[in-house]
Amino acid sequence: MKRISVLYMEALSVFLLAAVFLLTGCARKPQYREEAYVLEQEHAVTFTDGGTADLWRAGHGPYSCYKLTDGTALLHVHDVSGPDHVYVGGIDGFDDLNQTAQASAKAYYEKQGLLYDIHQDLEDAYSEYSMCRDNGTGYEARRISQDISPTASNDTIMCFLTTVSLPLTGGSVREIRLGAVFDRETGRALSNWELFGLPEDEARQWILKAADISDPGLLSEMEAAMKPEYIILFPDALEVAFPQGTLPSQEYSYVVGFDYDKELKAVLQPWAVPDSRQGVGKIGENGIIGVSELYFRTGFWYNRRKFLHGL
Repeated sequence: MKRISVLYMEALSVFLLAAVFLLTGCARKPQYREEAYVLEQEHAVTFTDGGTADLWRAGHGPYSCYKLTDGTALLHVHDVSGPDHVYVGGIDGFDDLNQTAQASAKAYYEKQGLLYDIHQDLEDAYSEYSMCRDNGTGYEARRISQDISPTASNDTIMCFLTTVSLPLTGGSVREIRLGAVFDRETGRALSNWELFGLPEDEARQWILKAADISDPGLLSEMEAAMKPEYIILFPDALEVAFPQGTLPSQEYSYVVGFDYDKELKAVLQPWAVPDSRQGVGKIGENGIIGVSELYFRTGFWYNRRKFLHGL
């Protein structure tokens, strides 16, 4: 049983971190880009100090932008993508489900809705803008996105991943990743604990033991924070991803990954192991080259195979 624990942001190179700093937050030499926008709503939001922002729609792109009255771009909001019309190389997706399953899966995600508070994010962005203005530094617009993409499947189930990228102060981002599994025939959303051939309490304890965490404090935090949606299935591994902030001792998101070896297969339902032949393919429309290869998330490239195996 291989166990890998990872701090997400450590996977970024210094170069990428520098690039992110230039793209968002305060910068002494802000980088402005010309965009074609159409005014959608004037005074769409009013801030606590009386300032307002208008909502603009990009003329060529799936996103909107909140701009201050002086034209400063405050927050870019990418349209939610998926689960339909999102294709990942080598992975069956939403369009491969029958109509009944598609309707059920779509209803699930409509109920899930937005996993961020746009009003709070606007207030936070405006607060950072005000700080940059008062400090005499430039401000670059924050960005926020939420997308849903397929990760794995077999003849019985289909798995999806919701990824939310949230801006933080100083140009950093916080990423939330949530897994969901659907019955391929009916579209019923399964509890991810149903993937195990063990009762929920025993499945929780198996994950904690298999993770082989030596720090008792961290282990206790993981036990308290663990939720079924943190379990994500990929063709070559099962991950348990704890979002940033769920483990008090960890500064960033924390992930443990398990290969589908005999120990893991012994506790999973036989139908819960994805088809390992998936995951290698061509570039998909959302910029993914197979789930086992390169993943594109929140503007960062990382090699997931190396990521999982700690190379």
